[in-house]
Amino acid sequence: MSFVSEEQILKLKASLPASVGLAIKMARKRNKLSQTKLAELTLKDRQYIYKIEKGKVTPNIVTIGVIAKALDISISTLLEDL
Repeated sequence: MSFVSEEQILKLKASLPASVGLAIKMARKRNKLSQTKLAELTLKDRQYIYKIEKGKVTPNIVTIGVIAKALDISISTLLEDL
């Protein structure tokens, strides 16, 4: 077990939303879905999907799970390259 420094936490806070958003965008495109269609499948607003993909908002784990299910992949597969 290792100590996580405050600096490491700040770096994660800065980079993780964009990384999650990019992973979602790439998976969405692999499935040939528009943001609008993904929004419909997840009962979310298209603007919210856009903000997630741009890293402007950080989705909670339930939302990530719903998106992964709509993309027909596991959460771990969706986030495996982070």
